[in-house]
Amino acid sequence: MNTLTEKETRNGMDRKEFLRTAGSTALFAFLGISLASCDVTSSNDEELPENGNNGDNGAITIDGNTVRLNLDDDSLSPLRQAGGWMVLSQASVIVVNIDGDLIRAFTDVCPHASCRNNWQYQNQRFICTCHNSVFENDGSFVSGPAGRDLPEFAVQRQGNIVTVTK
Repeated sequence: MNTLTEKETRNGMDRKEFLRTAGSTALFAFLGISLASCDVTSSNDEELPENGNNGDNGAITIDGNTVRLNLDDDSLSPLRQAGGWMVLSQASVIVVNIDGDLIRAFTDVCPHASCRNNWQYQNQRFICTCHNSVFENDGSFVSGPAGRDLPEFAVQRQGNIVTVTK
C-alpha cells in the first residue's frame, strides 16, 4: 500500500506525479520543443483560434492532405497582403503571400533537424530559428545546415479561397 507523507499531500503532488510532470518537461526541453510552438503565428504575431477536432474553424479547413483557407476571415488577414505570412501548425504548413496575389505554401518542418514552428520571414526569406537555415520565398536553400530546399505544396487560389494540397 502506498502511503503519502503529510508533506507530499500538503503540496498537492506525490513523488510519482512530480516525476511524470518533470520528465515530460525535460523531454520537451531536450528535444527543443517549446510549448509555445504549438500556436499559429503570423507576420502580425497574431494567434489564430484553435481548430476543433475536425480541423475546421471557419477560416481553415483541413481534410486529409488538403488545407482550405478562407482569406475573408479576419484571422487570416496577414495573407491578404504582399509579404504577409503565417505558420499554420495544425496543418504543418507555412503560407506566404508573395506579391499580393501569388500565394505559396511550404512544409513547416525544416529539412535540417525537423524543427517545426520556429520560423521568421524577413527580406523575402524564411529563417528557421532552430539552427539559422535560410530559404528564399520560393523554398530554395540559401544557407545554414539544412543543405536542401524547403518542400513546397501545390496552391490554388480562387478569389479569397486558397487551397493547399500536400
